[in-house]
Amino acid sequence: MNARETEAGTASEYGRYRLRGRQSEVAALRVRLAALSRGRGATVLIQGSPGIGKTRMLAEARHMAEEARLRVIHGGGDPDAQTIPFGALLGALHSGGERILPAPATSAGRYWLLQELQEYLERAALAAPLVIAIDDLQWCDEGTLLALRTLPQRLSPHPITWILAARTGPLTPNARATISALNLPGGHLLTLAPLAGKAVAAMTGDLLAATPDPGIVELAQQADGRPLLINELINGVLDEGAVTVTDGVARLTHRRLPLRFHASIQHRLEQVSPAARKAAQIASVLGRTVSLDQLAELTGESVVTLLGPLEELLLADLLAETDGALMFSHDLIREAIRAALPATLRKALRRQAVDLRLAQGMPVVRIAADLAETAEPGDGAAVGLLRQAARDLAIVTPSAAVEMSRRAIELSALDPVRQAGLIAESLPLFTRTGRAGEALALAETALRRPLPVDVEAGIRLGLALVAGQQSFTEAVRHSRAGIALPGLPPRTRAPLMSLLAFNLALIDAEEIAEAEGLLPDALATADQVADLASRATLLGVSSIVAEHRLDVHRALDLAGQAVAASSDARYADVLWLPGVWRSLLLSLLGRVEEALAQADDGVRRARHHGQADQLRLWCMARCRIYLDAGRLGDARAEAEAVLAMSDELGPGNFDDITARYVLGRVALHTGDPAELARGEEFAASIMRVEAGQIRRAGAWLAAQAAAEGGDQARAMELTTEAVGSYHRPASALSCPADPADEVALVRLALRAGDRDRAVLVTEFAETRHRLNADIPVFAATALHARALVDGDDVLLDRAVELYGDIPRPLVLAAALEDTGTVGHLDTALRLYEQAEAEHDATRVRDRLKGLGERRSRAVSGRPTAGWDSLTASELQIVRLVAGGATNKQVADRLYLSPHTVSTHLWHAFTKLGISSRVELTRLVLEHEAACHK
Repeated sequence: MNARETEAGTASEYGRYRLRGRQSEVAALRVRLAALSRGRGATVLIQGSPGIGKTRMLAEARHMAEEARLRVIHGGGDPDAQTIPFGALLGALHSGGERILPAPATSAGRYWLLQELQEYLERAALAAPLVIAIDDLQWCDEGTLLALRTLPQRLSPHPITWILAARTGPLTPNARATISALNLPGGHLLTLAPLAGKAVAAMTGDLLAATPDPGIVELAQQADGRPLLINELINGVLDEGAVTVTDGVARLTHRRLPLRFHASIQHRLEQVSPAARKAAQIASVLGRTVSLDQLAELTGESVVTLLGPLEELLLADLLAETDGALMFSHDLIREAIRAALPATLRKALRRQAVDLRLAQGMPVVRIAADLAETAEPGDGAAVGLLRQAARDLAIVTPSAAVEMSRRAIELSALDPVRQAGLIAESLPLFTRTGRAGEALALAETALRRPLPVDVEAGIRLGLALVAGQQSFTEAVRHSRAGIALPGLPPRTRAPLMSLLAFNLALIDAEEIAEAEGLLPDALATADQVADLASRATLLGVSSIVAEHRLDVHRALDLAGQAVAASSDARYADVLWLPGVWRSLLLSLLGRVEEALAQADDGVRRARHHGQADQLRLWCMARCRIYLDAGRLGDARAEAEAVLAMSDELGPGNFDDITARYVLGRVALHTGDPAELARGEEFAASIMRVEAGQIRRAGAWLAAQAAAEGGDQARAMELTTEAVGSYHRPASALSCPADPADEVALVRLALRAGDRDRAVLVTEFAETRHRLNADIPVFAATALHARALVDGDDVLLDRAVELYGDIPRPLVLAAALEDTGTVGHLDTALRLYEQAEAEHDATRVRDRLKGLGERRSRAVSGRPTAGWDSLTASELQIVRLVAGGATNKQVADRLYLSPHTVSTHLWHAFTKLGISSRVELTRLVLEHEAACHK
């Protein structure tokens, strides 16, 4: 009797049967789900080769979660939907009866959409523990991959367990980056190996609904332990009637591999009718889910006529019905059927499907990938559609947008002028996605042909913008080439001139003089065509020049004018946000509180208007201002937030450099070994930047690290270039400048025995004070430097007195430390401890000990762990979070970025020795109860 006739029922898709041979993996998942029930989330990545049982494991995990009454949402990547922004994750969040996310929000930039996704997941997790299961990670879209490599870490304090499945083997760069992020400490990797002998026998028995004899088990072993192949093999011998069942034992009637196993999918396809075969082939081109309407259109048959062929495909296990939809039983089945089609036929069918979907009103982004692969050179309509798709995708899926732009450029090769225009339009997009080299190559190729002036100028402008991310010199070259074009209209000349002046001002002292000479003509051109963006940029450059010339009052006034001009211009067209520059100038002048208020307002407005790039700029300014203000915990959190935004927004150039510099300086004050090592790496990366002012900032950071390590000679070597620039006469240590740096360099030079260098730096500080006699911070630093050079205690006391009126506690503490008196050292210790500058505090304690005085941190300052170790910002955030607020709600209330909130929260968790919000809430309640006793 054939096994299909036993009362146990028919054998079918293996996933419906008991999971075999995965006891350890199931146990690991059970542990994670039990922890989730107690409020502790986790990330689990299931990996393995195709057909090894990843989807089945994911189904088992969902079943266990549902049995434990945990809320489960699930979805998966689709190879045909990789251009749909956040499609896989949004599909999961919109699945089921109770939706996590009320409605799609894909029109927002991907930074803001990611924040929105985080917000709704936080809210859901606050209501009840949540399991998020995502299959086929290798086929997820760019937005979903970004979310999967960022949200699990950010949401790790919440009761959310992520269970993700991905193929091993070749992967896209985005998929590789996501898997690497998921494999970081804290993640759990389950690698599915082939099934062992006992598991193979057990699975074979499940499929046969009988006990297999040794012959069948031996045959099943030839499937190499891959569940999908075991399923194919056993169903193959059943189809051929090669199995009999007697007294519950299944035996083979002949010992040969079934034809179905030899030619698997193709063999099954040959057994169905021509109509069913045609339907399967066309369906394989359309997608993993079978659309009856589209299938009917492309086959030329009615939906009613197709029902018979589709029933055949279901019986042959080629198609399956899942959640009310027809799908291929396994992605490998669909891939095999599609791959067997002749390439020309496959391409023709795909193009017909594209035209059909467009005619049905499907958004172009959904079929952009198929359109890109099937269009022919010279297809103007396809070029236009791909250009539209690139624009639609750029804000949320820039990598996919680049692919659409690249293909549009290729297809327009027969029209060089149109192609050049597309290249000019695409240059910023290529740069945002880290493909500046490819953008430059495309543009250089276009420039080899004669082009209309406006087209060539557009390419030169785009090249200058691209080059400015890596080389100010190259940006200058392209700007000059564009300006030199004959017949260049003023509307194009204005942005090119502003770009030229901007990049010249950032290279070094010699070039800044050239920038200064350009300004009158450039401003006149911008005014002639009412180009407010260029005017704002040029006024910002004028302010940079004035600060370089030590005319800081004029620099501040020009920055204010630039802010006014930029308020009426499109933000995207202004090269440098003038308000950010003005806030940094205020901090330089010692007006830290005013600078911080302006930065806070900038963050608030950027959040309100949804300007992510602008938000990052303001966060960059704020991290530097926090450093000046001696708020090291806040500076570190804000700088980390700036760097965290790079994944969503792309590299931030000056933003990232400033954040790295701030983190390096914070590490020098705190003395954390790991952070110090990272700070030295940051210094080395900044020193590789071409621009002299920025490069010297990296060298200054490295010099301070060398001096702290006792290598005074190396410190002197690293500051040689900076010292050589003092006669120009601008300060060149950090960027933006810090007047206190000169005092630090004087101190460092004197320790190294280089009095000449100390005198030179002191004379510069005095010149700066003389040119700006009414600015207290310049007076204080000039007196301080001279006091150190001359060993004049009276001048040093006077400097300390002046610092007392300037909100720079770390600078004041350093001056108090220089006096060497017990009373002043005590005050310095208190200031260092309040700022969490533990390395500085330890140094002062050692000095006090040498003077016969003992100071314990536990007695005199904030401890390093526990409730009392929290900073004011951390304490504020902890209380809001414990009260049930999401990160976004905290950010909205405190005018922070969500990244900053996350960073503060992590530091607080570390100090409190906890890892979840459940623990935090309990700790806060216990602390408040103790306080009320």
